[in-house]
Amino acid sequence: MALVQQVENGQLVDMSANSTSASKAKEKSGGNLDKEDFLKLLVAQMQYQDPLEPQSNTEYVTQLATFSQVEASENMKATMEQMEANQLVGKTVIMKPTNATTGETSYVTGMVDYVTREGANVYLSINDRLYNLDDLDTVADTAYMDAVTLSNTFKELVAQLPIADNVSLGDEEKIKAVRKVYDGLTDYQKGFVDADTLKRLSDAETKLNALIAIRDAIAGGSSDDKTETDNESEDSDKVEGAEDGSNS
Repeated sequence: MALVQQVENGQLVDMSANSTSASKAKEKSGGNLDKEDFLKLLVAQMQYQDPLEPQSNTEYVTQLATFSQVEASENMKATMEQMEANQLVGKTVIMKPTNATTGETSYVTGMVDYVTREGANVYLSINDRLYNLDDLDTVADTAYMDAVTLSNTFKELVAQLPIADNVSLGDEEKIKAVRKVYDGLTDYQKGFVDADTLKRLSDAETKLNALIAIRDAIAGGSSDDKTETDNESEDSDKVEGAEDGSNS
């Protein structure tokens, strides 16, 4: 019985070895081979080459040169990742990690304290927890993050104010305090406050000012009445005093 062996490029092909290598290669994400896979394939090629037609030294040198290029490329990639991560120390970042169990993503904001490497992965320490550099979503300027935080706080304060129709004199201190917060923001920070929030505060102030004007008018009227009454009392006393003097 004749034995059938696949021949490719003048070499005998070991089907079991190729099957194993192919299955392992499929397990790599994106179908890309790393330097370890390349080295295993090179060793397998040397092991199962046709002894009658061995590869020339030139072919081996070419493959070794290719292997060196692959290794150098991966080392450069690792170095670039490390440099990128080191530049993030002290900066505010937004991470987008994915839950390995549920597959859900979440956002984590904080300052990078330090960078560490574990195997082939680089991790950022944020809020006392480590996050993979691959989960980096946004690098934010500190002034930007401060402006966003302050504008959100201001928006929450305005949301706690009553709508204009429900404003009363009892809300005077609260409304003035919120206005003071806004006036304390820089022009850059004010730029993050939306128009609807400012309008709600302005409407509340307009209603409050109208109520204060009415209150002051009433208080002023009462003061004028009291002054007139006092003046009439003084005039009466003067008349009585003059009469008493003439009688005497």
